[in-house]
Amino acid sequence: MDQPGNGRHLENNKPKSAAILVEPPPTEYAQKHSSKFAALKPFIPFRPKPKVPVSPYDDVGFFGTMFSTFITRLVWKAFKKKLTFSDIGTASPYDSIEVNANRLYQIWTEEVTRRGAQDVSMLRVFWRFLRTRMIVTMATGLLFFVTFFVISTFFVQRLLEHTAATDPSLWTGITLVAGMFFLEVTRSFAFRSTTLVGLRSGTKVIAATIGMGYQKVMRLQGLKDKTVGELVNLFVTDSFRIGNLVTDVGFMFVFPIMIFPLIGYAVYIMGPWALLGIGVTILMLPIEFLLGLKIMKLRKTCVKIADERVRMTSEMLNSVKLIKMYAWEKPFIRRVEKLRARETKLLQFSGFLQSVMIAMLSTVVPIASVITFSAHVMTGNDLTATQAFTMVSCFHLLSLMLMLTPELIRLLAECVISARRLKSLMVMEERDTASRLPDDKKTAIDIKLATFAWDALDKAGEEKRQKETKAETGAVEEDSEPTTVAAQDGQTEVKLIQTLLDVNLTIMKGTLLGVCGSVGAGKSSLISAILKEMRVVKGEVAVDGGIAYVAQQAWIQNATVRDNILLGKPFDSSKYEMTVQACCLRQDFEQLPGVDMTEIGERGINLSGGQKQRVSLSRALYADKDIYLLDDPLSAVDAHVGEHIFRHYIKKMLRGKTVVLITHQLQYLSDCDEVLLLKDGRIAGKGTHSRLMTINAEYAEMIQNYLDESDDGDGEVKEPASVSSRSLNASKRQRSTESTNCQKFSIHATPRLVRRRLNGKENAVSPLQRASSIRYHHPVPSFTSNTTNILLEQPGFEIDEHQEQEKALKAGNLTQKEEIETGKVKLANYTTYIQSSGILNTTAVLLVFTLNTATVVFSNFWLSNWIEQGDGKQDNVNGGNSTGTVTGSMADNPDVVFYVSVFGGTAVLMLLLVVIKSWLFSKATLAASYHLYRKVFQSVFRSSMSFFDTTPTGRIINRFSKDTDNVDVAIPLNVNILITNLWNTVAAFVAIGVVLPSFLVAVAVLLTLFCALYYLFQAIIRELRRFENILRTPWLCHVTETLNGLTTIHAFNMDSDFIRKFNRLMDDYTNIHYLAHMGGNWAASRVEMIALVISVLMTLTVVLLQGTIPATQAGLAITYAFQVTGFLQFMTMDAANAQAAFTSVERLRYYITNLTAEAPDVIEDRDHEADWPSHGEIQLHNLSVRYRENLPLVLKSISCNIRSREKIGIVGRTGSGKSSLGVAIFRLVEAAEGTINIDGVDISKIGLSALRSKLSIIPQDPVLFVGTVRYNLDPFSQYSDDQIWKALERVYMDDAIRALDFKLNSAVVENGENFSVGERQLMCMARALLRNSKILILDEATAAIDSETDNLIQTTIHEAFEDCTMLTIAHRLNTVMTSDRVMVMDDGQLSEFDTPRALLANKSSRFAAMVKAAGIDVTKYITMETDDVPAAEENSPHVSETDVECTKL
Repeated sequence: MDQPGNGRHLENNKPKSAAILVEPPPTEYAQKHSSKFAALKPFIPFRPKPKVPVSPYDDVGFFGTMFSTFITRLVWKAFKKKLTFSDIGTASPYDSIEVNANRLYQIWTEEVTRRGAQDVSMLRVFWRFLRTRMIVTMATGLLFFVTFFVISTFFVQRLLEHTAATDPSLWTGITLVAGMFFLEVTRSFAFRSTTLVGLRSGTKVIAATIGMGYQKVMRLQGLKDKTVGELVNLFVTDSFRIGNLVTDVGFMFVFPIMIFPLIGYAVYIMGPWALLGIGVTILMLPIEFLLGLKIMKLRKTCVKIADERVRMTSEMLNSVKLIKMYAWEKPFIRRVEKLRARETKLLQFSGFLQSVMIAMLSTVVPIASVITFSAHVMTGNDLTATQAFTMVSCFHLLSLMLMLTPELIRLLAECVISARRLKSLMVMEERDTASRLPDDKKTAIDIKLATFAWDALDKAGEEKRQKETKAETGAVEEDSEPTTVAAQDGQTEVKLIQTLLDVNLTIMKGTLLGVCGSVGAGKSSLISAILKEMRVVKGEVAVDGGIAYVAQQAWIQNATVRDNILLGKPFDSSKYEMTVQACCLRQDFEQLPGVDMTEIGERGINLSGGQKQRVSLSRALYADKDIYLLDDPLSAVDAHVGEHIFRHYIKKMLRGKTVVLITHQLQYLSDCDEVLLLKDGRIAGKGTHSRLMTINAEYAEMIQNYLDESDDGDGEVKEPASVSSRSLNASKRQRSTESTNCQKFSIHATPRLVRRRLNGKENAVSPLQRASSIRYHHPVPSFTSNTTNILLEQPGFEIDEHQEQEKALKAGNLTQKEEIETGKVKLANYTTYIQSSGILNTTAVLLVFTLNTATVVFSNFWLSNWIEQGDGKQDNVNGGNSTGTVTGSMADNPDVVFYVSVFGGTAVLMLLLVVIKSWLFSKATLAASYHLYRKVFQSVFRSSMSFFDTTPTGRIINRFSKDTDNVDVAIPLNVNILITNLWNTVAAFVAIGVVLPSFLVAVAVLLTLFCALYYLFQAIIRELRRFENILRTPWLCHVTETLNGLTTIHAFNMDSDFIRKFNRLMDDYTNIHYLAHMGGNWAASRVEMIALVISVLMTLTVVLLQGTIPATQAGLAITYAFQVTGFLQFMTMDAANAQAAFTSVERLRYYITNLTAEAPDVIEDRDHEADWPSHGEIQLHNLSVRYRENLPLVLKSISCNIRSREKIGIVGRTGSGKSSLGVAIFRLVEAAEGTINIDGVDISKIGLSALRSKLSIIPQDPVLFVGTVRYNLDPFSQYSDDQIWKALERVYMDDAIRALDFKLNSAVVENGENFSVGERQLMCMARALLRNSKILILDEATAAIDSETDNLIQTTIHEAFEDCTMLTIAHRLNTVMTSDRVMVMDDGQLSEFDTPRALLANKSSRFAAMVKAAGIDVTKYITMETDDVPAAEENSPHVSETDVECTKL
């Protein structure tokens, strides 16, 4: 028995296998690819080529690894613009997500077993995962700094002494140069090794983290207070932050080791005054640390705001159709822009502090030099060139170590935050997957005295939701911590909402069980309980057989129709054909451009609601399982199709199967083997239909009311003798009966239901507060495979050849291939960024950078000149040439105060420029980021619906998450360092040119080679980064698609298949991610060799020209020569990284400049007065509509006139164009031909906002937003509490909302998952009541509501919208029987349009055939006055029942 708070996670004595969802690899494979040292084989100096290739970068030796020779072929292809995905090659098995994720998970389980889930340190888990590699990187990192230390101290000192000597040995100088060259090569290889091992380790940990997280998601009990957006952000952002730290961790722990020998050597060179400069330099460390902590805090807040911003953006994308219909784009955009403005403000401050850190590190050397040398000389000590420039070299080495510090602090801070977020996911409770078989072999499902509950949002979860809602209006608390609530080790008790109570249910094999009950009775929860998606508080559940599940809201993948039906199973043409026939899909296929190979867009965007549901039914039937759980599948289809599906699909095709059918179509219950009646979460009755009609008064009352509704349309209710509706005295009933008197409308509210609503008897058990389940989410991002490359084994229907199939694939392709630029990043992208930043800002930044670098160069030359002057007296030697010898002590120079003052003044100026430069730079870069984001955000949400139909949401989210993060953080950081290094490089060459002008010839040759390498390098980096951006979308979309369909995936036992697909996508991505960084190493290793040659040639020149140049100038030249090595190396990488980051600007700019916008929101002088429309008259004239160019018409030449205040029912087969009519009226798609006039105004001539704000719609799929109940009903605070409660009362939701702890401020989780689908529809209806428009469209608005509540709601609708023109799209024909007129749609054409009585009187009408198929008694309508029947009906074409079969869909 599972009690609340009892964790079913990893705290058991036996941890779950790391490969719980995926079969572990063979033992030999695991041993081969899990060896600690296997991936280090490429570092063997002389390694023969493997007989069996593993991967390009695993098949090379030490030098091939150091110089990334396996990239060379890709470099040439990229340079020739011929690089394609097929050239990339396969990923290394050592880096595969399966191997690494399983190993990381195994370590996690071991740590949990030792310490308990709450006390586990994720950082310790990562250390164990990468321990060997981390030791290797730290060892090579130490070697790098040791060689650097020896070069910067010992060799620099000896070379300077050699140049200052009067008669040195030439061979001594050459020996010094040779030794320096050897150490430089060693230093280079040590740096490469540290970087490459760290990069490989980072790639492994990224794969492991994402893989482990994905498998964890597959096992979750529920999402609790987490949203899909948060989990996606964890995969997209947090895993990479952990990987970034691992990449650079080899340098992190070297600084404390190297600082002491460096201090000792400085004191040895210059005495105790060296400690002053060292102290100034080291003083930067605590300053950087404090700045780093502040940056960490700011980044932490920014991450929270970014999470909320991305969540809101994702929610807007998923609900974009409703937002456009309600003309809510601008208010929602303003909400997001407020969040973005707050985020940008924090980012600017963070960027300012980071820029200060970078600038201080670049100026700390000259400032330390100024302070040290000034103090040293002013105390009467002499200063030689050897001392000065050796100390400068020491300061440079120290600053290099300090330069790494802020970046490493930032990486460490972000890693700690990300590890904490990952842990919050890993400690979440998992589903209980243990299965138990019933005691009786003839039993399929056995539930024994069980109580089931959903995990509730606890107080912390409620507060989080309320904070998120406040965040949208600008009230996020910076210091708030993310809340993680889990049941682990009994430490935290889980708050439960008990939904099903004391359920005792046995379903025998082969039984068809019909389940009925009112909204919120627990029908869908019963299926969730069988699927083990709910918590078992007490009792037990036993299931025998495989399960197929059809969700109430169909989960559709962004794939072809056939792929959705097959769901990974092999294609069997005969079985497939029977499935299609049973679900009435054949005619639908013929209408699709690519037949069944037509791609279905996200959220099934190009399918009607009924088509989506029938695809879901087809998937279940084709799976051929033992048990079928059907959650109200018939509500989404019209009556005739519903009849066909019930007779052919459920009764015939599923004969012998166990079927649990939830339905509001009560006419089918009499054909079920057994019926289950649920009431308030309890079983109110179970048995055969006839038995329940006899012994269960409540069931008999419900059926009788339903039959009355079918029999009567004039408002008279035939109550059972024992119950009298006249006894009702509540105000709600009075409203209903009054409405009946003034409207030709039937109201069949039962006394039981009304009393329950009035007296609040449902309050005892409220399902509304349960936390988010994983039953269903609107399918958001999903990746479309390159389906044109898929060749199925067998053709479908009449497709006999693969060529025809490929043609169908091409014709049915919906999602457009993601745009990918080729060649270098175009100049327009840079100019766009500069323009967004501001020309003046950019000019000021470049000017200040130049002035700062010039000040540093002047400081060095001033020092050189000061030393050269000595005591102020200059003796000429060697015939008066320019190589004078310094005489006397600098302390004796009469102008020493002047020299010190100027020298000190440069330090003050540098500090001032640091602040100015940092402020200007952060202001300019964040201004560019803010304006780019604003432009792209508005461009996206001003786009036409065709863009959203053909673009995966994940692709759009990628722009607003990863690309935006690059523009916010990566570009400022890389550009800042790039400009700093570029200016320093130019300054170094200028200094060298001043000292040795002839050496510039050699420099020019080497720089030409450098430019050629860089030109090749930027091509490969650019293309690989573009490929990386493209390949990020597939796995990202797969994650979100999985999150939105977890219950269906679990039910079909497809967990392993989805994990394997995810592993394939991630392996492709990690491969390109690693190669993109290796491309940087390809160039850096070669550039480093060029820089090494420059420094060696420079020192060799100084040695050979000893005695011809002053020692001070020689020291200056040698110092700058050594700096050039680092500057060129870092500048190459920084330039490549900056250009790669600018591909994000390129992607944002594409959305700014290439998206097709809708018509203007406002058209001056054309938009009408505020009271338009005053009548609500609609005229359609020859209206034809297609969703996109080159697609067939969905509405064909429709002409009709809808009078003011008229109530129109719209019926027709699924896919006949009913909803498309509403789309056309709202101008989501512009008319291909014809016009729509409302009150005489051509709606195509007015602004979209002016039109849509005056219309209302209650959509087929109810849309709720994350926030509160109040926020969902009144997102922009336009109505009072009284008005909101009145609207809730009119849709009979007021008692349910009052029962919640926070009333109107109660939390609504993502997609409204803590409300049933019926309750969501009622809330959407309340939203429309508040809007109170003159024209209302109801698109299957009550499909998920039981017929009793539907009757009450219909009364409310007719009463509240009595003065409105109302178009009702319905599958329940009884809801349109009292309409003034009925439209019958058929294949996009208006087939019939007349009063219900007239159409029913005409036996040959399609409407009459549909009503007959629905089993509605039409006697009363046929016997009505014939005056209402137009004479034209006699000339109507005869329509037989066969004409309205499902093949006419």
